[in-house]
Amino acid sequence: MLIQERAYPRLQPQSLPNMVLEQLMESIMDGKIGMGEKLNTEELATQLGVSRMPVRDAIKQLEVMGLVETTPYAGARVIELNKQDVGEIYLERKALEPLAAYYACQNITDEEIEQVEEIHKKLQAVMNSKEASAKEIFLLNRSFHSEIYKASRLKRICETITSCWRCLAFYKLIYGQTYISDPISAQKMIDDHSRCIDLLKARDADGLRVYLDAVIGKNAKIIPDKVTEWLEDSTEHGR
Repeated sequence: MLIQERAYPRLQPQSLPNMVLEQLMESIMDGKIGMGEKLNTEELATQLGVSRMPVRDAIKQLEVMGLVETTPYAGARVIELNKQDVGEIYLERKALEPLAAYYACQNITDEEIEQVEEIHKKLQAVMNSKEASAKEIFLLNRSFHSEIYKASRLKRICETITSCWRCLAFYKLIYGQTYISDPISAQKMIDDHSRCIDLLKARDADGLRVYLDAVIGKNAKIIPDKVTEWLEDSTEHGR
């Protein structure tokens, strides 16, 4: 798909690099910008109605996040993760997220637990909606976990976890279709979140750490294979 075919809203001059970054992240999550696609600075600047400098800054940020790679003389393009890459990112999540959850359980306030519950309710509503989208599910699921990990007060670890989720955004959006088409998978996610909330309320740090370790470990075995199958099927059928 050519970049000229996309319609972007015109941006205002304030905080332009951040606004461009948000727009590009949205396009990646929406599938408007695909894996391996080249990012043309001039074309993006024209579409967004900004100069090339904030676009360059945004692309550099995407590179730091691990979503874009830049090659000398070839320019920047969205990364292409293979099955092994996804598996390694899940290993990183498995190492860090249960740890963050452990400390979150020790430090979280009642008000922060209420915030986690509110996100959970919104996710349930989306899951029960006939107009649910994989993107909505991904964003709410990410917010649910982020809100828990934030309570750990481990800023650097939380930033690394956020980077992992961003790198997996394309893959998790693909797998997110499962939650729309399969009520059993959707209910499993809701049940997992409910269990996390119960453990948070009980301040059972060890229990939450062990539970998340098992959940992420199981997904690490399932999701890379499922997504690989989907991508191969898409290529075969020209999707």
